[in-house]
Amino acid sequence: MNRLSLWVLACSCALITAFSGCRSITPPLSYYIISPLTDTSMPPADEGGKRAKIVGLNPIELPGYLNRIQMVKRTGANRLVVSSSNRWADYPDRLIQRVLGDNLQLLMADTRVYSAPWPAGIKPDVTVDIAFHELIGTADKTMLLSAVWTISAEHGPSAPHRTTLSQSITGSGFDDLAAAHSRVLEALCQEVADALSGFPAH
Repeated sequence: MNRLSLWVLACSCALITAFSGCRSITPPLSYYIISPLTDTSMPPADEGGKRAKIVGLNPIELPGYLNRIQMVKRTGANRLVVSSSNRWADYPDRLIQRVLGDNLQLLMADTRVYSAPWPAGIKPDVTVDIAFHELIGTADKTMLLSAVWTISAEHGPSAPHRTTLSQSITGSGFDDLAAAHSRVLEALCQEVADALSGFPAH
């Protein structure tokens, strides 16, 4: 084997080693969910023979830059960071829809809550529409939520409500970010549940 062949072989081995090394340090993908309430310490309400109120939760609205599998953080007034290796287990609008429905059901023991599309034959007494303007963690470990929501019944929609919340994120990891989503959505659900308590069943 001449010197040229040895040089080509050495270069090839070096390239293969470098490529393999780059592949080996690629971080694994991590997936996260948003968790609902697990215990409200509220006993089931005694309905006294009355039909339970039926609440219908319509599909939520979420800004397009947030409704993606990759998790997003805000690092400046006009700058976002999208993580390719830390991802939601489903699209955020679906995760949030399920959590909102579960939370409202737990907070209102005398109510039946259905997320759209509800089963055939179910006619909600009231429906809830929620549009998120913001639901994001920031570089200073703050979780921000801004949402406009409306409750509609036969007599017509109520005045739109606006909820603006901020909570501390307990750590700097993406698991802390996911947990902060859960907590801030719990607070939103409490406001919605309080408002729904004033609407009777048909």
